Amino acid sequence: MRRVPLLITLAGLLALAGCTGPTTSPTSATTSPTPGSPGSSADAHGNDTPTAAPGASPTPRPGTATVDLDGAAGRGSLLVETPAGATVTTRNAASGSTRVTVRHLARGRNVVVRATDPASATLQDELDETFGLVTSAGTTLGGLARPGGGIARGDEGTVVVTASGDTVTLWLGTGTPRSATWGVNEGGRSIAVDANAWARASAHAGAEATWSALVVEQPDADVPGMHDQLLCHALGAPDKPTWNLEPWRPDVGLVATLAAGCNPT
Repeated sequence: MRRVPLLITLAGLLALAGCTGPTTSPTSATTSPTPGSPGSSADAHGNDTPTAAPGASPTPRPGTATVDLDGAAGRGSLLVETPAGATVTTRNAASGSTRVTVRHLARGRNVVVRATDPASATLQDELDETFGLVTSAGTTLGGLARPGGGIARGDEGTVVVTASGDTVTLWLGTGTPRSATWGVNEGGRSIAVDANAWARASAHAGAEATWSALVVEQPDADVPGMHDQLLCHALGAPDKPTWNLEPWRPDVGLVATLAAGCNPT
């Protein structure tokens, strides 16, 4: 898995004036909906946010909670551990992501998140307060968005969140796109990626998880330069309706891709 140091990413972002190009999906020449993803009638992103209403009432669980992640890139599990006296509530969102709320914390106490499956997986610190669940083969199965109510740090493959108040909120999910459709854009082949809500809100970890899922579902997308185009969209224009990636664009590196508004020529 190709990863970029945060300082290089930030330098590139300073040069990014805004992602250029169309804000809608390219005109479809040969449409190939992503297997297992929602159809074109899928609900709007507003219905798949961290505060999305669940289908069932949350169930308080003291002490620990296990969250299973099951996406196109593979399956994994994360364990949330809390100090004595805290309670844990889990709540599912529409994309298959999970909200975990830890209450009754004393300020300065730690909530720990660790990978439990696959056995070789670890939580990769992306240095922007997001964390990817990464296998020994470098595949990002999903991960953790920036926590609310605390400061997160990586600690030997686990995440430690130090509470700043009495409640910490965690949002965990996978990178499986809502859809990924091939078509024609600016005269060349293009794939329009509709990233899910968790990935759009999870910056670097969300981008890596989306890339891992995309190349499983759409192997033709695994072309030099496409990873940087996707990362550019995730960091510079996460709310675009689709992230349009073109395999015919040159592979110029992330900073130059950012400087070109995600469309290097």
